[in-house]
Amino acid sequence: MSLFSSILVSGILSLLIAGCGGGWPQARLDAYLGQQPETGRVAVGGLPKGPLHAGLWVLNDTRAPGSAPTLSETAFAGLTEHVRRQLSHAVPIKVRMVHPSGPGASPPDFAAVLRWGKEQRVDYLVLAILSSAEIEVPERFPWRGSTLGAIARGLQFGYRAENLALAELALVDVRAGRVLVRVEGNAWASLDRLDPPIESNEYPVVRRNLEDPPIYPEKEADAHDVMRAVAAGDAIDQAVLHMKEAWGGS
Repeated sequence: MSLFSSILVSGILSLLIAGCGGGWPQARLDAYLGQQPETGRVAVGGLPKGPLHAGLWVLNDTRAPGSAPTLSETAFAGLTEHVRRQLSHAVPIKVRMVHPSGPGASPPDFAAVLRWGKEQRVDYLVLAILSSAEIEVPERFPWRGSTLGAIARGLQFGYRAENLALAELALVDVRAGRVLVRVEGNAWASLDRLDPPIESNEYPVVRRNLEDPPIYPEKEADAHDVMRAVAAGDAIDQAVLHMKEAWGGS
């Protein structure tokens, strides 16, 4: 498939998502935090000097209409660790305790979040909400992938999926009971797979952008989960970058 075709199909998928599911996932953070006094990304009082010892609570929110299915436990655990690692590298936050929630955990209210932080004896807490929207449409793919002359060897029926991911992060002052900073990041990933699945070195394949190499899931059954995890990971990276920018301006 040509580069132009890939870009075109990706654009069409995004338009379909916008028409069917409202585009990028709706922000979910307010459903957990309630009404907060902060203005913009950073609270009026600014950010404290680091390093801060904090707790981390990651949630996979699938309650919004048109939401993608829940992440697997393996993908969720990997993304939780990814949030922890990115925070420690980019901002002066050292995660002391991670909430033992799973991908299908019941959503807490803000009082429960504060209560857990106090139980863990941390002054600060990072709440991370991962959500995404997804669509899948029929497609035909070159039998031998996108190599030169592949189309001439025939096309195979399959499906192309696209996942639009949203990562929302909030830094909470547990003692004061207020949000100090909130940021978000967006990212996408696509999945091409054959139907019916056949043994192939080219499919299924997950792509995230034109610069990064494709990812080949080892198992067909894991392909969608890999796509969702890739998109969520990139969204986390963007959100943490915005948090770093907010910290630099405080």
